[in-house]
Amino acid sequence: MRSIILKRAIALALMFFASSIFIFGCQRAAERNIKTGSKSATGKKTDSVISIAIVPKALTGEYWARCKRGVMKAQEELGVRVDFIGPPSEVDVDKQVEIVENLISRGVDGIGISPCDGDALVPVIEKAIAKGIPVVTVDSDANTDKRLCYIGTDNRKAGRVAGEQMVKLLGGKGKVLIITGVPGAQNLMERVAGFKEVVSKHPGIKIISEQACQSDQVLALNIAENALTADKDLAGIFGVNAFGAPGAAQAVESRGLAGKVKIVGFDAMPDTLKFCADGVVQAIVEQRPYRMGYLAVKLLKDAIEGKKIPRVVDTGVDVITPSEAKKLLRK
Repeated sequence: MRSIILKRAIALALMFFASSIFIFGCQRAAERNIKTGSKSATGKKTDSVISIAIVPKALTGEYWARCKRGVMKAQEELGVRVDFIGPPSEVDVDKQVEIVENLISRGVDGIGISPCDGDALVPVIEKAIAKGIPVVTVDSDANTDKRLCYIGTDNRKAGRVAGEQMVKLLGGKGKVLIITGVPGAQNLMERVAGFKEVVSKHPGIKIISEQACQSDQVLALNIAENALTADKDLAGIFGVNAFGAPGAAQAVESRGLAGKVKIVGFDAMPDTLKFCADGVVQAIVEQRPYRMGYLAVKLLKDAIEGKKIPRVVDTGVDVITPSEAKKLLRK
């Protein structure tokens, strides 16, 4: 009798032990899912903790600071976890590739990227997508149809806006210098194409040179100074990115040519805005980086949750003139 009771006690103890291990294992799995996020068989996110990385062209500069503010606002409102991580400068393509490779290894849920080079970033973008990580491009696009969405300025259209401003300022005639940023940046090439599309309709306007300042304001200054020295008849300068116009403005102002050599630029950075208020820069095509950053996070979250998102979102531009620049500086 005692042996039967003993056997039953041992059996009950073993059952209790097995049940405890099973429950503990389920709890650990649940904890892992909560921490890292899991997906259902349909590929949809099954919990609220979503990990997103936004990779700008650089971490420095007011433009990217505005983009980051939009990103952080989206993180706060949408309850996601976001890393804003990028290379030290817009010319460091290899570093940007390395960052995306690391994000893939980490297994983030989604990536938003502004490619430093629209071709060089394609392989790593497509690698992320092949791993099941949705990718959207922000501010600048990549030459791949596999990215889910482009969020930013319609750069060809914005280039046309800049071209229209230059034509108006020059009265349809004059020599023009183009100072672009980093060669290979898709957004800048599209702006230049849009600009040329407009000015080519005016035979009196001649583009004398197109040079890259490598997103360096000092180099933009040197390019403008050399052009002004080489051609006394230079009538206009188009700064294609945030560094071109303020660099050109320094050169023009130092030679006493403010208002005589017309400058059209992109992005209302502090220096550019001041030069515009002073009449050295005549027009700024202002983008909306805050909106780009916010929408990048929002649309990635939607995609991760299995919602359909658009292929392109044009965030639009505004044109700032000297009178408007003065008002903005007074705020």
